[in-house]
Amino acid sequence: MIKEPEVNSPENPMVSIFVYNYFGQYLNECLENIFQPNCLTNFEVILIDDASTDGSWDIALNFQKRFPNIITLQRNRKIVGPEINSKRCMLMSRGSYCTTLTDDQVFQPEHVYKCMVMLRSDPYVVFRHVHRVIPQPLPIPPEPLPSIMHQPLVSILCYNYNYGRYLRECLKCIFAQSYKNIELCFSDNASTDDSWEIALNFACMYPDKMTLVRNRKNFGPDDNFANCKRNMTGKYFVNFCSDDVLSSEYVEQCVSALEKYPNAGLAIVNRNIIDEHGNSCYEPPFYNKSCVIKGYEQAAVYMMAGVNPSVSQIMYRREIVDSRAGTGALVSRYYGTRILDFNISVDFDIVYLKDSLISHRIHSESDTNQADSNLMPIIGMYVLNHQLADIAAVKKLSKAAGRLPASIEKLAQLSMRYSINRLLANDELTAERYFYLAIAMNPQIVAESTWKSLRDYWVSDDSAKLLILDEFKKLDNLAARNLSYEPPPNSIPL
Repeated sequence: MIKEPEVNSPENPMVSIFVYNYFGQYLNECLENIFQPNCLTNFEVILIDDASTDGSWDIALNFQKRFPNIITLQRNRKIVGPEINSKRCMLMSRGSYCTTLTDDQVFQPEHVYKCMVMLRSDPYVVFRHVHRVIPQPLPIPPEPLPSIMHQPLVSILCYNYNYGRYLRECLKCIFAQSYKNIELCFSDNASTDDSWEIALNFACMYPDKMTLVRNRKNFGPDDNFANCKRNMTGKYFVNFCSDDVLSSEYVEQCVSALEKYPNAGLAIVNRNIIDEHGNSCYEPPFYNKSCVIKGYEQAAVYMMAGVNPSVSQIMYRREIVDSRAGTGALVSRYYGTRILDFNISVDFDIVYLKDSLISHRIHSESDTNQADSNLMPIIGMYVLNHQLADIAAVKKLSKAAGRLPASIEKLAQLSMRYSINRLLANDELTAERYFYLAIAMNPQIVAESTWKSLRDYWVSDDSAKLLILDEFKKLDNLAARNLSYEPPPNSIPL
């Protein structure tokens, strides 16, 4: 019985077996040989199908069903060649060592094992077909040439884990875009629901539009997103959550604005809110008109507000992104895009479109909901705002840097709002944590009437608590922003 790969250890290091650009007529035999009992007891298979037409993909899918926890699978939407596929395998590898199988090469486990033993004992030894895993970043491809449609390519990066109940609607809206020159870079993080079957169905319908990956196990959101990012080739891209829904005009309107204003680094659209049952709720646009905003003015706004709560609301100009992205698991999961957006605004203008071109889904299993219960909306923003202020100071953006004290005071107010919301949701423990966090952010907040009502709540009996909660229900703007703002000075109306 083939066991799921273990973590790397000095006693039994994992070997990654790369299979790509393999002849379809021999692929079944190759994979059968890999999964025969042999001297390699800790291995994974990373198989990339290079848009084959010889039956290789069907064979790969069959083995992936038999050994789902061992095979990480990718199918390219078009042929990219063995050199690129080799680098992509290396980037997805989890092993300490790797071996490559292409064309009709025979798998030789005894040879691989002997090479691994020598590689472990001698740091200078080198073999042709067995290597140490040393991931190298893929070079940033040149800006794509215009297509025959005379439109720049747009990459939609869609990363998924167990959102099968929303995924069909998500993928359907991508391929219903009025703008046709798009590619979908999809990655599934070893979902246990029907997500992968849904993705395969769409890949059958749109094989030349869709690159898809399935991890052999859940490697976390960062690595799942990385699968999408390394496969994109568009001039523009969107980080699209697999539980959201795009308007059919989303891509067309964003591309039109970014092509018209080449100094704009990104385009932001307004959103609607939908719940897990598909019920929609209107959210007013952040700005009351569509416009092009000077980057330094937008940087100052970012110190006080997120503007786009959902990452799916933004289309980026790819060539300027990589050097400006945040790093680290916590940052990249919750606030990486906020740092990226701020860094872009430091050097480029920003397009804002007031039309609601995306429906963002709010539900109990989303990252946003989990972050709320962990105080991340306040603690994370407190750290983030200091980082943004540091960036602004280095870039000599005095208006943005000077807003740090005001941003902290606003966080204290926001913490009180979260406290009240958690009370109204019958979550006293989290509400109390937000209550004390508000004082930590701004001790002067104890003079405000709302804070005093919160303080009274904790020392009241049950009947008095109900009366206080009734008063809280009458407060405005507890759940969401209910107004739009004038764009910053020097903005250009669209």
